[in-house]
Amino acid sequence: MIVATGSVELKVGNLTEHCQKTNTMSTTTEKLFDNVIKTIHARGVRYGHPITNHKRIAELWSAYLGYPIQPNEVAICMALVKISRQAEDPAYIDNYEDAIAYISIGKSITDAMQDDSDDWRD
Repeated sequence: MIVATGSVELKVGNLTEHCQKTNTMSTTTEKLFDNVIKTIHARGVRYGHPITNHKRIAELWSAYLGYPIQPNEVAICMALVKISRQAEDPAYIDNYEDAIAYISIGKSITDAMQDDSDDWRD
């Protein structure tokens, strides 16, 4: 498995030669992030900005738990669910992708919550 690129010389069969010819290399991490970005975009097209859904979830969780939960906290908690699931099957890529996506969504929601011009509170 390749985990780094740059000036590191790779000695894996014809991989070094291939990378020199094409001047590109797609690492496992790059593929992972590419899949996460595609998934976030696809969900955005289908469901809109995640703050709407996360706001609704926060309201439901708040009512159930009896104390306030913020929309960005929903995303972080969902990432924690995926991290917990990862302990059961470390090879299952879905958990990695979803955890990264939820962390990213949490940041987007936090930014939206801090933007006074965005009326997310209604």
